[in-house]
Amino acid sequence: MEKIPPGNAAGRGALDRPGGRGDLSIFGVDIASGSPGSRRAPSYSLVILEGDSLVPHHMISRHKLIRMIRERQPEIVAVDNVHELAESHRDLINLLRRLPSSTRLVQVTGGERPESLVRLARWNGITFDRTKPLEEAEASARLAARGVGAVVSAFEDRTLIKVSRRRSLGRGGWSQNRYTRKIHGAVMSLAREVERQLREAGLEYSLRTVEGLGGFTRAEFLVEAPRDKVHINAGYSVDAQLKVQSIERPALQYKPLLHRRGYIIVGLDPGTTTGIAALNLRGELVDLISSRAISSSDVIEWIAARGRPLIVATDVSPTPGAVEKVKRAFNAILFSPGTDMAGEEKIALGKELGYRNDHERDALAAALAAFKRYKNKFMQVEKKAPAEVDPDEIKALVVRGYSIENAIAEFTQASPPEGRPSTAAPAATPVTGAAATDPDAAGLRSQIQQLTEQVRTLRSYVDELRSQMAKKDADLQRANERLDRAKDKTLREIKREHEIRIREKEIERLRSILRAERKYTKRLKRTVAARKRAERIEAVKGLRRLKPVAAFSREAVLAAAERYALAEGDLVLLEDASGGGRSTAEIFREKGVAAIVAEGEMAPAMQEHFLDLDLPVFTSREVAVQRIDGLPFIRPEELEAAREEWGVQQKARQARREAERLESLFQDYKAERMKEEKRKKRMEQREKMGRREGYN
Repeated sequence: MEKIPPGNAAGRGALDRPGGRGDLSIFGVDIASGSPGSRRAPSYSLVILEGDSLVPHHMISRHKLIRMIRERQPEIVAVDNVHELAESHRDLINLLRRLPSSTRLVQVTGGERPESLVRLARWNGITFDRTKPLEEAEASARLAARGVGAVVSAFEDRTLIKVSRRRSLGRGGWSQNRYTRKIHGAVMSLAREVERQLREAGLEYSLRTVEGLGGFTRAEFLVEAPRDKVHINAGYSVDAQLKVQSIERPALQYKPLLHRRGYIIVGLDPGTTTGIAALNLRGELVDLISSRAISSSDVIEWIAARGRPLIVATDVSPTPGAVEKVKRAFNAILFSPGTDMAGEEKIALGKELGYRNDHERDALAAALAAFKRYKNKFMQVEKKAPAEVDPDEIKALVVRGYSIENAIAEFTQASPPEGRPSTAAPAATPVTGAAATDPDAAGLRSQIQQLTEQVRTLRSYVDELRSQMAKKDADLQRANERLDRAKDKTLREIKREHEIRIREKEIERLRSILRAERKYTKRLKRTVAARKRAERIEAVKGLRRLKPVAAFSREAVLAAAERYALAEGDLVLLEDASGGGRSTAEIFREKGVAAIVAEGEMAPAMQEHFLDLDLPVFTSREVAVQRIDGLPFIRPEELEAAREEWGVQQKARQARREAERLESLFQDYKAERMKEEKRKKRMEQREKMGRREGYN
């Protein structure tokens, strides 16, 4: 339910701003000649009211009037009839679209059922000559400055933004797809920019797009805000265009320019779901609402924001306590039907104005029944009320017990001059028995009564607010306690989730290790199976197994050592003997390999190195290799024969190397002896030469 500050209940509105109403810029307009529907173009009288200054313009065209409005951007354009500005409803809608978003078009005579401009002017102490358009335009401006009139609203508080292509795709050609993607991409880019601006402005919106090749063919934003709140301007680029417009209402809507607290009849249906209806004293619906779990203070606030309750009505008997409370808060007159109203009667009363549920129906039926009770008297007041008196003030006195004549006399009879007795008839004396007073005294008494009602309402409202504040303090305390518990729970959840993440990482690490171990286990199983198969073959056929090494490289030797578990005494099949190096050959020696059967040619240097390592290396020609189930085997007798031959060759090699070593030693000794002989000869020659020199 919308909250209305207490100040609004006292009648303050949009025109009550710092600096007074004189700060407003108001255009008063009246048609001077012609009409929008005739062949002759209309001319207008314009009065610009700004504070105490008044600037008249007579006989200006409609085009110039609109141009001046767009240039000056006044807060209000006031007319006595909006159809003086437009030929038709559609023309009026187009005019409203052309007005600045901050400018309001006001029909000062009212909305659906307008009052006479002359009567409204009299009520507000304004006089003018109806035959002079400039004075009539001035009267409209001054009435609007006082908050009289209704704002003409043709648009909802929603805005439609359309983004579409600016150029046609044409019939196509070789580059048609690229051209289409370029245009659709431009539409999508512009739509994204609009969406970004709406998000930055914090506006609610819904988006509907039609996808095309490479982007959007069009995009429509429905923004939940009036046009003046959407700071996006229409425009276009080379390939895309942007249109911004308010959403048109099905029919024109008239909203009061200043929410005056006029008299209203309130229908109330209390309960778990409360229904409230408000009618003015002409039987027109002011507002209708239903809400769950609404407090008494909210009900009083809602009613006060919509007027001064004259009658509070219910549809049941006895009167509920909630209705009595509202009636006492406003010092209103209670209406009760005496018995519970029948459902058929409620439906018949409410169907003309319409309702959404049973609670609204009951509240509306109660208000309409109360209006029906006083309808005839209200019609008589309308006929008898003087033009200078507001009929609603007379109706209020009639409802409170005054006769129509006495109520009228309360506002029209003047007090007698000082020292002279009153000549008023006794019948004109109010029911209260007080002497007739002048209009100023009657106005003051009415104002005092209004202020008294307002004070009583506000005091009740303050009590409700205090009670509500205490309740909200308790609710806040409970909410803080729940918040603390929620924080503790959240911290526990965060800690738990942190532990879960740690455990999940550990589980993943262990799973990775498990997968590696399973792979290793499978390899071991295959190796064990191959070993057992080889052992069976060895046992059955009397062969010796060879453990294959794919290549003569360090990586291949280490891989085979891990796979086949090379150990001391094993026989190795070197499937590719090319390449290799001394360090690779020494791995076989470290593993204790008994012999190697090599396929392919091995480098002579490596053959010599294996001989130095005392590691037999046989070729596949020397020892025949048999493959059974993919496993290599050799016959033990062939291995022994090859080993004996290798042993003979190794002994011969060792003997040859020993002889070469002794020969090398002999040659070294011989060379040393020759060097020694040469040294002795040089010494002897030096001694002979020394003796000769001594003789001389």
